[in-house]
Amino acid sequence: MQLHTLDSKVRSTGRKGMNTEARKDGGIPSVLYGGDADNMNIVVNRRALEKILHQEGGAHALIQLQFAEMAQCDTPAIIKAVQRHPVSDVPQHVDFMRIRLDELIQSPVAILLSGRPKGVIDGGVIDHQLREVMVECLALDIPEHIEIDITNLGMGESIHVSDLQVADTIRIITEPGLAVASVHAPRVVKAAEQEAETKAETEAEGKADAGKEAE
Repeated sequence: MQLHTLDSKVRSTGRKGMNTEARKDGGIPSVLYGGDADNMNIVVNRRALEKILHQEGGAHALIQLQFAEMAQCDTPAIIKAVQRHPVSDVPQHVDFMRIRLDELIQSPVAILLSGRPKGVIDGGVIDHQLREVMVECLALDIPEHIEIDITNLGMGESIHVSDLQVADTIRIITEPGLAVASVHAPRVVKAAEQEAETKAETEAEGKADAGKEAE
């Protein structure tokens, strides 16, 4: 995974409205925690962060926080949470967690499906049930995504976590038996069959009632 550089600075606290001022100046009030250091209130540039968030895997991006006036605080970190405005969806606050690049960490990774399943060609419907898995590896080894070819997936068949292929440096820790994707018969067909069965049962009951009245 790419290490994105993000300029940061320590955020002053204690005076009401300081977070609002930071946002007006194009910053996002944030917190940095974890590791062997104390929690820090910081500010990061909103446009720079949004550019990172809009890239593939951006919600779990690997960040190198740099402090121009406090280089001793520079650290790699991962995004743990982003709070957004309920109307504009603009980031309002971000939680960063310090990490070490030489230690194993756990991170979610998106699953991408490629190819058109033969079961879909036969009239089935693809159901993408699991869209990400948890992996454990060094931070720089985290893949942007895990892609799996589903071309040979037939009607009624499934692909499971155990079928995903990753590098030897990566360990998938999600339950291997979970289904990632399946091909099912179209629900509209099932619904039509159920409707036909219900109609037939209703007609049969109606004939039976008519027979009783005739007696």
